[in-house]
Amino acid sequence: KDHALRTCLAALEMQKRLAQLRPKWKKEGKPAMEVRCGMNTGQMIVGNMGGKDRFDYTVIGDSVNLASRLEGANKQYGSYIMISDMTYQHVKGKIVVRELDLIQVKGKTEPVKVWEVLGTADMQATEEQKKANELYHEGLKLYRQKNWQEAIAHFQQAFKLDGTCRVAEIYEQRSGLYQLNPPPEDWNGVFIMTTK
Repeated sequence: KDHALRTCLAALEMQKRLAQLRPKWKKEGKPAMEVRCGMNTGQMIVGNMGGKDRFDYTVIGDSVNLASRLEGANKQYGSYIMISDMTYQHVKGKIVVRELDLIQVKGKTEPVKVWEVLGTADMQATEEQKKANELYHEGLKLYRQKNWQEAIAHFQQAFKLDGTCRVAEIYEQRSGLYQLNPPPEDWNGVFIMTTK
């Protein structure tokens, strides 16, 4: 019943362990591996699929495809763990998140709200990180209201306080572009992904 929470905890543990292993690998002359995770909650088909020539235990369905798209979407936001709003509804209050965007993934027509997983509810954030998160979310509101200049100022301050808030830099750039070339009047803030 707590599958969504377990998934988030597993992804956080993977990132923590990779951070521990990277210095060792660097000393050994090996590449530092980066891993992105995308998670979604929904209906799917699970089991043995295929025929006598090719047989595999797997999962299929729209929910699985969305999770796969979210894994790839991390590249757009400088994040490592991205969850859909469907997953977030199951972990709210147990996981610390940062809202990333409303995105429409390739092959879908409906946008989905996505979140970056930052840690567990008991994680120890610095005062700078807390303030940066507040500034970022206020900047996101201003961005959606098309208040580009104020949004830029908030995103700049957020990134200055917390360099791990890479998405603030992305929104600063987007806001700057929209300032020069405003979106259409009916703009709904949805970012349309054109790649997988």
